[in-house]
Amino acid sequence: MNRKRIIIIVVLALIAAVALAVFVYKKYARDIRPVREQEPQAQVMNPDDDHITNKAVYFEDETPHADSMMVGKWQNMENPQWYKVYYDDYAEDGMFWGKEWDESEDVLEEDLNYHGNGWFRWRRQAGQLREFATMDTRDVPIAKEYKISQITGDSLVYKEMRHNSRVFHFARTED
Repeated sequence: MNRKRIIIIVVLALIAAVALAVFVYKKYARDIRPVREQEPQAQVMNPDDDHITNKAVYFEDETPHADSMMVGKWQNMENPQWYKVYYDDYAEDGMFWGKEWDESEDVLEEDLNYHGNGWFRWRRQAGQLREFATMDTRDVPIAKEYKISQITGDSLVYKEMRHNSRVFHFARTED
């Protein structure tokens, strides 16, 4: 008799579980759609409500953006084989990554090690451009400071802070 009771209890438990699964599925099936059909619902997280579910939550990125007038590839007008590229890739302390090379010195862009020789961190602030060159062997920044004389969508002119007679003219390139 004990065996018969156990079988009846197991069968009743299975029937209850199936009934519960059908009930839950019918109740919530209309809220469950395939991911490709759902439209993203942007919602900024409320600091008081940390239990948001079934919605996309977007956080604002606090990474600063580089000056769009500087970002791009520039070619020196006096030496057309000298290039500088200012990236929007954030480095640290309000600075961004950039690189330079001079093909007249038999150095090509492909020759530069990532964030090594030829690379620099840069920042444009209050009419000044500061570049901190890096090295392959170790990170000892070498500072260069310039005063920007002119910057437009296709032209960049600056001079060294310590030697006003050294003026550099660059033109933006398309590639």
